[in-house]
Amino acid sequence: MDTSLHAFEIPPIIRKPSLESASPWALYLAVALVLLAALEEALRLRHRLPVIKGPVGYPIFGNLLQLRPDPSEQLRRWGEKYGGVYQIMMGNTPVVVFNSMQAARDVFIGQGAALVDRPTFYTFHGVMTSVASTIGTTVWSDSLKKRRKAAASAMNRVATASYVPLINETTQDFISDLLQRGDSGQVAFNPRRSILESILDLTMTVNYGSRLPKEEGLFDELIDVEDRVTRLRSVTGSYQDYIPFMRWNPFNSKSSHAKETNLRRLAYLHRFSDEHKQEMKVGKDKPCIQGNILQDPDHKFTEVELTSINMSMVSGGLDTLANSMAWTLGLLARRQDVQEVAYEAIIKASGANGWGEAHGDVPYMGALVKESLRYFSVLRLSQPRRAWRDIEYKGIFIPKGTTVYLNAWGCNRDKSYFGADANDFRPERWLKEGDERLDHCAFGFGTRMCAASHLANRQLYIMIARLIWAFKIELSEDPSDNEWGIDPFLDSTEPDQFAARPPLYKIRFVPRDINTLRAQLEST
Repeated sequence: MDTSLHAFEIPPIIRKPSLESASPWALYLAVALVLLAALEEALRLRHRLPVIKGPVGYPIFGNLLQLRPDPSEQLRRWGEKYGGVYQIMMGNTPVVVFNSMQAARDVFIGQGAALVDRPTFYTFHGVMTSVASTIGTTVWSDSLKKRRKAAASAMNRVATASYVPLINETTQDFISDLLQRGDSGQVAFNPRRSILESILDLTMTVNYGSRLPKEEGLFDELIDVEDRVTRLRSVTGSYQDYIPFMRWNPFNSKSSHAKETNLRRLAYLHRFSDEHKQEMKVGKDKPCIQGNILQDPDHKFTEVELTSINMSMVSGGLDTLANSMAWTLGLLARRQDVQEVAYEAIIKASGANGWGEAHGDVPYMGALVKESLRYFSVLRLSQPRRAWRDIEYKGIFIPKGTTVYLNAWGCNRDKSYFGADANDFRPERWLKEGDERLDHCAFGFGTRMCAASHLANRQLYIMIARLIWAFKIELSEDPSDNEWGIDPFLDSTEPDQFAARPPLYKIRFVPRDINTLRAQLEST
């Protein structure tokens, strides 16, 4: 048998094609792709801002591929190399990143008027929120100024005080639910669903004056839609936002997914708004944000503007409050020392009946809430800004129209500002006398910081204080349930998403005094 190579014929199906046999259209396509890539790279390099340091990145993608899996942590690390203010390239779009707390305060507060605008993103603004978008994500305009002013008035310190009875009502039900689900502390369970139900109920009550209807499937629909919205808001979640030719994909599931999510979201927002308006007509409404806005004689809103405000209230509570609460409860179960200091402070300030309003004056509780917001930094990359006008800062020039990131995660871990223990959870840092300058940026900074910060702080304060008064928050008695950590860097399950989530865990809510707690719940 002839075993020479000449006797072996390669099957046509795997034979290497020659240039002569290749389709001319395939060659044209290959050349076109090469030229397109070269053009994109030329544009990317041309768009880099002069003087400002930063990583160069890759052709077409810039630094997009380098940001995964944890964008905010990667930005923090680059800050150690390139300084507190540097630039990255998102595709061929230059972005200036603030990673230093002092620099962020100097520019976002000191030159706040220059950072009132927001950039627009194809998926979120062009596809999903083409009808209405939240106050926090909308570009600067006279309409937005009016909406922000009205929302701020409806959520300032005075207005927030009027919502306290509503917060009390939902907090009571939250504690009752934890008591029942945990069989009075005998059973360890994951409180995430209870937290989400409570926060959503609280958000509905404060915004519309009515509790969340107990309809089958309604809670799950809201949670599913808002979760989808949060994922679409991720700064690095959609490459087509930065690489335009990726939008040409005829099988683009990202865009169709965004459109469907928007329709589902608008359906329940319109329903809740209409139901509240009917209650107002018959005089059965309670104090709430939408009511305050509709009755404000200085502001008249279109339905689209009102939808934008309501959209902001519903989304904001779930993004910030629910995840902050989940992180904090996990930490309290791990840190009995922090929990007991807080309990003793509550009892000292208001006696055995720590349920009362006197605990609003407990400095340690205020410090615990601030430290939770700083340490966990749930919204790690604050909503991006766009320079409304040119900005100059310490030799750096940021042209009008430039996208600017506030890396809240990096700023809240800035050792030059918070000290060598910036990576430690220590509420006492907020109690140091004579250090009034200390601040965190969990709600952003400056003109476009979260308009609901006062309300969110109050809600977290009341809920956490009453939980600590009611329960000892403890680990499961089953060691196999306790193989989880609560470090916001090591243990975040989705650090690349808009809101960082804690791991799933099981904990126990053990009543400190079951008879006193039940009596309190029955009398409230």
